Amino acid sequence: MLLQDMPPRAWIAAALQWIRTIALATLFLALGQVLDAALGETDPTGALVLGAIAGAAAVICAGIAAAVPPRLRAVEEQRWRASGIRAALGRDPAAPSGPPVGPGGGGPGGRPGGGRPGTGEAELLTGGVERIAEYRAEFLGPALAAFTAPALVLLMLGIFVDPVIAVVLLVLVLLVPVLVRFFLARFRGPTAAYRRLAGQATAKFQEVLRSLGGLVLLGAEDAGRRSVAEAAAALRVQAVTLLKRSQLMILVNDALFSLVMITAAVGLALWRFDVGAITAGGFLAVVLLATLLYEPIDKLGRSFYVAMAGRTQQGLFTQTLTTPTTVAEAPSEAARAQPAAEAVELLRLKDLGVDRGGSSVLRGVTLSVPRGAAVAVVGPSGAGKSTLAAVLQGLIPTAAGQLLLEGQPADSAALQQAAVTVPQKPFIFSGTVAENLRLARPDATDRQLWEVLAQARLDAEIAAKPRGLATQVGEDGASLSGGQIRRLAIARALLSGAKLLILDEPTADLDRRAEQLVDESLRSLAGDHTLIIIAHRLATTRWADQVLVLEAGRTAALGTPEELLAEEGYYAQATAGEGEDR
Repeated sequence: MLLQDMPPRAWIAAALQWIRTIALATLFLALGQVLDAALGETDPTGALVLGAIAGAAAVICAGIAAAVPPRLRAVEEQRWRASGIRAALGRDPAAPSGPPVGPGGGGPGGRPGGGRPGTGEAELLTGGVERIAEYRAEFLGPALAAFTAPALVLLMLGIFVDPVIAVVLLVLVLLVPVLVRFFLARFRGPTAAYRRLAGQATAKFQEVLRSLGGLVLLGAEDAGRRSVAEAAAALRVQAVTLLKRSQLMILVNDALFSLVMITAAVGLALWRFDVGAITAGGFLAVVLLATLLYEPIDKLGRSFYVAMAGRTQQGLFTQTLTTPTTVAEAPSEAARAQPAAEAVELLRLKDLGVDRGGSSVLRGVTLSVPRGAAVAVVGPSGAGKSTLAAVLQGLIPTAAGQLLLEGQPADSAALQQAAVTVPQKPFIFSGTVAENLRLARPDATDRQLWEVLAQARLDAEIAAKPRGLATQVGEDGASLSGGQIRRLAIARALLSGAKLLILDEPTADLDRRAEQLVDESLRSLAGDHTLIIIAHRLATTRWADQVLVLEAGRTAALGTPEELLAEEGYYAQATAGEGEDR
């Protein structure tokens, strides 16, 4: 199992450890020869030269071997994290789970669609990946050397000093894999439990943090705080249990091998020296070689916890995350040409209600959203538009009614996987246009980036810049205009492959030209993507398939823009009040 997990570069570290062990063994044998030469009053020059060469080789190999694991760890961490992000973003949350796959093997899942990482996967993509990389880079190579280097030492001991001592010490060395296998079995359950609780605690913290606004809206801050505290307490108890077992492993390792092996080596050497089987130099060599038997075993015991943590995380990773898929293709012309009556319903709200601290914020909201439809949600301030958007994002629980996603009851996790939101002030981090886009899909090709930029009506403006996709956007998008930031966020949302796009005031605070470009971008998406648009500027909703008017948390009207303009109500009055040209 360990050999299957080993990256190719880990063999380099193991080979360097073997060469170092042989060089040190040669040095110790040479020191024994020097002692015998001194006692016999013979020339020790040959032994001194041999010892000097062996010592230099040991130092060089040790230096190179120490440099390999950190570099390999960085490579492994990058590979596993990139694979995990691609998998999490590329998975269709509605699709059944495929076979577990990691960077080390397996094949593509081949499932269509897209999704976003769930809260339970965040620990795997951060701390979990770090532990996997540490296990694969810094444990596997030294572990292989720990199991095999003693055989080299005993072979040289048996050939150049005394075979009897080598055979007896071999019996003690063979106890190492037996002991390690025993502790692996004893640690597997507690380690897995700890990692599971760690993931749950991280997921709970992220869930509460992401839902903080909703919790405040509902007056449930204390409940959120208690849930995080309970998860942390359970993790703390399991961590103490695991720490006790880890310390026991170190104690047994030190007691059995440092005491028993070194003592046995010294005792055997004294006995064989007393009977004249070895010389004084041979006695010195046996004592020094015994330290080489213990050294790798000691390292193995002290890094045992790293192995258990890394193997457990690797197993969770391959069970939870699967290989990514490509960006979902746009529907065919035939699909777009289907009559509205044949459209598949994506979302349905039935008498939906939301409470806040015992008071009703939304009540009796009923809405059917076909796949590919554009639904505008309008109403005066305080009508419940933002609350409804938070519910559709899975950030606020419902108190009454039903919320169905593709015909199935949708919990917060399903909604968070299916929906992506473009807020009124999108987050743009310092970096390039391409880097900001690839937040949604790290493995996206340049061609796919240009495709979503074209859909967002931003491709021409980015292409006109000297560096194109490599254009630096500056802190908070300082080098982009407000309209460009909004359209870049829309392009990023499209790249995620989400089933539902929620746009919160997409044209707010924009000048007329920027508003027109954003509006054109959204119009071009209608039919191919399902849109929920929270809007104050009602003139930008004239092209929507449906308009939901909320007043005081209730449905005041629902219909097409033309139908609502023909009636006496909020929509007609507010649209007329905006003027024709604005």
